[in-house]
Amino acid sequence: MLKFFSRMERTRNFVLLLFAVIMVISLIVFYAPAPTDVQGNLIRDEAAVAKVGSEQITVGELAMQKENISRMGRDLPAKFLVDGMIRERIVRNESDRLGLISSDAEVAGYIRQQNKSTDGKPFNQKLYEQNVTEQFGSVKAFEQSVRDQLSGDKLEAFLTAGVMVSEEEVLDDFKRKNTKSDLTFIPITGADVAQTIKPTDEELKNYFEQNKQNFYINAPQKKIRYIFLNTAKIGEKLPISEEELKAEYENIPADKKQAGVQGQQIVLQLANPELEGAVLEKANSLVAQARSKSTEEDFAELAKGQSEDTRTAANGGRLPGLVRENAKNPTDPYQRLLTLQPGDVTEPIKFQDRYYILRRGEAVAKSFEDAKKEIEVSLRNRRAYGVAAELAQKVTDRLKEVKDVRAVAEEFAAQASMSGSEMVRETDFVKPGDEVENVGVSPQFEEGIAGLENQNDVGDKIPIQNGFAIPLLVEKRDPRDAEFDEVKEKIIETLKVEQARTRVEEIAKQIAAETTSASGLSAAAQSKGLKAQEAKSFVLGSPLGEGPNAATSEALEDAIFNLKPGEVTKSPLKIGDNWYVVGLNNREEVNMEDFAKQREKQKAGTLSGGEQQMLAMGRAMMSRPRLLLLDEPSLGLAPLLVHTIFEAVDEIRSEGTTILLVEQNANAALHHSDRAYVLETGRIVMEGDSKQLAADPRVKEAYLGE
Repeated sequence: MLKFFSRMERTRNFVLLLFAVIMVISLIVFYAPAPTDVQGNLIRDEAAVAKVGSEQITVGELAMQKENISRMGRDLPAKFLVDGMIRERIVRNESDRLGLISSDAEVAGYIRQQNKSTDGKPFNQKLYEQNVTEQFGSVKAFEQSVRDQLSGDKLEAFLTAGVMVSEEEVLDDFKRKNTKSDLTFIPITGADVAQTIKPTDEELKNYFEQNKQNFYINAPQKKIRYIFLNTAKIGEKLPISEEELKAEYENIPADKKQAGVQGQQIVLQLANPELEGAVLEKANSLVAQARSKSTEEDFAELAKGQSEDTRTAANGGRLPGLVRENAKNPTDPYQRLLTLQPGDVTEPIKFQDRYYILRRGEAVAKSFEDAKKEIEVSLRNRRAYGVAAELAQKVTDRLKEVKDVRAVAEEFAAQASMSGSEMVRETDFVKPGDEVENVGVSPQFEEGIAGLENQNDVGDKIPIQNGFAIPLLVEKRDPRDAEFDEVKEKIIETLKVEQARTRVEEIAKQIAAETTSASGLSAAAQSKGLKAQEAKSFVLGSPLGEGPNAATSEALEDAIFNLKPGEVTKSPLKIGDNWYVVGLNNREEVNMEDFAKQREKQKAGTLSGGEQQMLAMGRAMMSRPRLLLLDEPSLGLAPLLVHTIFEAVDEIRSEGTTILLVEQNANAALHHSDRAYVLETGRIVMEGDSKQLAADPRVKEAYLGE
């Protein structure tokens, strides 16, 4: 709606001033530091990410929001989600201040209406609570989101009550929100540009000399030589008999012996976001039908008639393969089947542009032969770790005796199933927090070498990735000024980032100036060492790109909407620290039939001026009044709409309803009334039959422009 306000100065200024004040007040305490990783146990984290008024947005809420978005197959930056949550809190606070918060009864009524069963069965409270808990974490969180939505609708209606919107603006807004565009775009980021920069040795040395204080080494450094024992190598020669494998198989719980589970699906396409309510309503209806008759055959008949996935619909919605646990892809909707009992049917699951209704079938057992290889690997790894730990202790004891890494490695090479040279490794000079080759950033390794202070000190065995390390201190250096060669890699990365900051805008402008068509963007990106990306069926309002660099802005959306197929944005667009050059390959225009359907449910505040007047008159006539009062119904309307309004006035009048009309359009008022009164500064100066007044020379001269 703010797009409408921009064309109406008085209303726009009021709204923007109002929200500016709210933002200033709320952002005084905005954005308390918080971790950026929102996975795993962070859902229970109560640390504040932001504070709006008296309300906090916690890491846990952000984690839940990100998880819900991931279930839909999307990956949005945490900042994008936080911004949305801040907007929700602002709307909530302002709705509360204005007394527009939705009541419990309104929330309950909305939820019951949305979950209304098509077969007339009563609202299933238990099923409702189960579904929303699975999708939103708790009933309380879901109902708060509904309350916020309803309160937001009230606030929007309040703010837009006096806004007159033309038919052209309504249609333009619908087109903006529903037009799908296939884009090629180049995100020009500092990180990407930095990868293309190759500083010379002279530049690096000059930078080092000018910024030597920034590379001061403020912690002791240690060079470590260590013996490495590879657990997998040790496990390769461990003997494991067939009987041991069978015994292991027998000890596996029945639910872990599954090859996978069978499943069926009904898929509903979500081709147009504006129709999501209707699609979800249909999906809920199908869920109710599927649960009332939950046999495989009943679900198959439903899938054949209703599923929009032709690949599986013809086979009764049966999935072509078994569903197996896949921890690497938790957003896969089919993983839900593993949490159900045979015969259970899920609630509608939204993933990308589809709604899925899934039915769990029977589990298929995994035979010993099918599981044999997996069991052997698991058993071998477990035993290998124990053998490796025991061998590592022997190596540690021996190294503490002789203080010679290479000699001890050769002595134990056969037992480790490695060569002596494979077992000996050496680090650079490292300090806590450094990434160590073959080890990474390892708190265990740092702790294991922390006590080594003198040359040839030997530490205890340390678990590291793929095995164990037994360390010996070669040399220790105290804090000091760094030498160029030892910090050269760090200098390279630092200088590349600094140079990239100054080049990003220049490169973006060069690409925009040199590229004449969308098809040329890929080549333009390659010439700068960058990579062009594709966005299929892009809809305005969605972030452009993926991951932490995904973003959008009003300027970007305006530029995309105004592009013609084949065109490229004439100037690069900046969002945050990044720049974008965008080309339009193809555009799928909106279906005007969908616009007509959407208009049936359109909010009064977004109707055109004439439509708002017609709606107001219609609402008034619903009470069958004997007297209808109209206050300047033609104000601000186009001539054609004025004609339509007064046609409606004549029709109401012809049906016997008395009308008292206050109207600044004297000509129209006199031609559509029986008796008229002329008022000046609040006083009646003339009155009489409308036709007689219309013919009065004084009226003609003063009010009719004749």
